[in-house]
Amino acid sequence: MRSRSKGLLSVASLVTWLLVSAAGQETRDADWPLHNLDLKNSRFSLLDQIHASNVATLTNGWSFHVARSEYISQETPLVIDGVMYFNSGTKLFAVDAATGKAVWTVDAQLPPSLTGKNAIAGSGGRGPTYGNGRIYASAGAVLYAVDAKTGKFVDSFGEKGVVPLITKALAFKYPGKYPDTLDLGYRLTGSPAYFANTLYVGTGRSANLIPGGLLIALDATTGAVKWVFTTIPQGPADEGWELTKDTWGYGRRSGGGIWTQPSIDPELGMIYFNAANPSPDYDGTARLGMNLFTNSIMALHLATGKLAWYFQTTHHDLWDSDLANGPVLFDVTAGGKVVKGVASFGKTCYAYILNRETGQPINPIVEMPVPTTTDVPGEKPWPTQPIPFTSFGTPQQPFCMVYPVVADPELAKRVRPQFHPFLMNERVIGSPGFTGGALWGSPSFSPRTGFLYAAGKNQVASLMVKVVGDKLSPAPTAPGFFESSRDHDSSAVKVSHTVAAYDALTGAQVWRTEFPGTTSAGSLVTGGDVLFHAGGNGNFFAFDARTGRQLFKFAAKIMSGSPLTYQVRGKQYVTTIAGDTVLTFTLP
Repeated sequence: MRSRSKGLLSVASLVTWLLVSAAGQETRDADWPLHNLDLKNSRFSLLDQIHASNVATLTNGWSFHVARSEYISQETPLVIDGVMYFNSGTKLFAVDAATGKAVWTVDAQLPPSLTGKNAIAGSGGRGPTYGNGRIYASAGAVLYAVDAKTGKFVDSFGEKGVVPLITKALAFKYPGKYPDTLDLGYRLTGSPAYFANTLYVGTGRSANLIPGGLLIALDATTGAVKWVFTTIPQGPADEGWELTKDTWGYGRRSGGGIWTQPSIDPELGMIYFNAANPSPDYDGTARLGMNLFTNSIMALHLATGKLAWYFQTTHHDLWDSDLANGPVLFDVTAGGKVVKGVASFGKTCYAYILNRETGQPINPIVEMPVPTTTDVPGEKPWPTQPIPFTSFGTPQQPFCMVYPVVADPELAKRVRPQFHPFLMNERVIGSPGFTGGALWGSPSFSPRTGFLYAAGKNQVASLMVKVVGDKLSPAPTAPGFFESSRDHDSSAVKVSHTVAAYDALTGAQVWRTEFPGTTSAGSLVTGGDVLFHAGGNGNFFAFDARTGRQLFKFAAKIMSGSPLTYQVRGKQYVTTIAGDTVLTFTLP
């Protein structure tokens, strides 16, 4: 009897455990604490309540509108403990993540000592960051911290919760006094990364003739600067000077902004980020050489900010070929060994996939000859550009258009291949355009499929260089031409958009889908094998992450923000930003 009673009690205990576990699943929360969810920038969520079989039934659960002047359109909100956070240049919003009802709103008012001209102007970048009970948000050139529960400024951070970050970083790196940092051209455009009570923040605006973008590490408690790395070394005191000093000709060393959030590998003790194009964009006559470290994937030692390695994706950029998309870290297994990778996508429409320990390509990236013919006085285009290949020895298929097809016979005479220099006496039509390819919308990686997901614009540029005073500058850009379109009036540039999946190990394109319109938003992939993307013409899409088959489409006026997913009290939600509106979807 005793033995039998023990068995019955075991069964009862098991049933009780199952019931408790089920209840726990029903009330379980899943947060989205960083712009790209995790330190790897993977934008991969394990949540699978919404999956390929039911995603078509998604409905708009709630919406939250802000004034258009608040400008939140490029953001990915955060969700912490059932509360969603997003910020503009002047306000930080907290709303109930299950209902969309306002919890609190903070006016980002600076203390009197920091209220310089335009000190808090501009947008809130790509959104805030969470760490240690605080929400960190940017506004123009400053970073501020509030308590996540109350919205009150954290007095211990900077001066009453606010740090004039760029001024502090420049004074730390290059001691001296600096005027209003917005007048210097710097902006905080990407969200900070948070790890081990340290914030890592990049400065953007490559085209503003700034002397290199800055990656800044600061204490998340006090706001004190720990170290600063300059993407374009200005002198012997800057890290990487010996590598870069002979790659800039005689002109200013400008550009190299950091548009997006860095990624971090705590085990390797490394931080990864992308440095963007040199400046001025289309005139390289004074910056002869490769222009390091612009358009480069970069790895630094996390503790010190010292350079570990770099890989340049476009040499002597004459096309505004920003490397702004990513980087995303991933692990894949090959031959019983784990390959630690990092991938970035740029305006060139290629996937650059490297070993993140060494910076070496996982598959060949070949220096291929490119056109160098130009009539621009003093210009010396670089003779080769790095083109990714697959593990099969074939050139990688780009995810967007790199050679325009124009039906009009006269216009077709102006078409040139990718990386062709612009000319003074001939208008050149080329692709990708200045805002083509992949911009700041972050890619994603699914460990379930082993695929990297990229999105980019099929855009064409038409440009001719002209002399303005003693400078070279682009002539007014004529309308673009996409594929066989004959419509080339002044009303619009004809574009489309693509989403593509790449095998992270082989570099081969697995699937590609194209749709009208365009966007700069990124993607989100889930444990339900669904890929979400805010697409062109105001549509929000869901695709089968394995095949690319379209599963869901929701039409709005505009879609602009990179999506996120989270769970509150056992219910999964998916959110994106459409212009001035936060749209949240859930199952019926």
